[in-house]
Amino acid sequence: MKKIGSFMLIVLLSLFIAGCTPAQTGPVDENEEEEKSELLNEGELAVNFEFIDYQGNTVKLEDLKGDKVYLKFFASWCSICNRGMPELEELFASDRDYIAYAVVTPNANGEKSIEDFKAWFSTEEFPNIVVLFDVNAKFSRKLGAISVPTSVYIGSDGVLIKSKAGHSKNDEIEAFIKTFK
Repeated sequence: MKKIGSFMLIVLLSLFIAGCTPAQTGPVDENEEEEKSELLNEGELAVNFEFIDYQGNTVKLEDLKGDKVYLKFFASWCSICNRGMPELEELFASDRDYIAYAVVTPNANGEKSIEDFKAWFSTEEFPNIVVLFDVNAKFSRKLGAISVPTSVYIGSDGVLIKSKAGHSKNDEIEAFIKTFK
C-alpha cells in the first residue's frame, strides 16, 4: 500500500511540475516582447482567466487590466476557509484600491456544483463577498491555487505577483498589496 501511495505522490508531483513549465512552441511573438517591456512588475503574466459570476457573465483578467487583483480561492467544505469567511466579508466590505473576488471550483476538488454551491452560500450571511466560479478548476492550478484557502495577487499589469496557500489575515493582504504596482 505504501508503494502505491508513494508512486501516486511522485506521479502527481511530476504532473504538477510539468504543468508549471511553460511550453515554447515557436518563435517569440514581437508583440509579446513589447508587452513584457511595458510591465510594471517583475515576473510572468498571469494566465488570462475566464471565470463565471453569479449571473453567468464572464469575468476575464484582460478586462481588469489597470487594476490590482486579489483572488481568494476557497471551498464550501474547507473548515479553515469557513472560519475565515467573516474576516473575508470585512475585507470585501472595506474601501480598497484593488479588485477582490472569492473563487470556487465547482465540480472539481470536492466542490459542489454551481447550483448546490449557490444554495449553500445563500444560507451564509456574507453579502459583500463576490464569488466567481472556476468551472472544473480550469485556471486555479495555472494561478498557483493548488489548495484552499489560497490567496493570489495580480499586478495592475497582469503579472502574477504571488500565490500563497493558507489563511491570510486582512492586514497581511492589505500590506502585501501595497508592495506592488
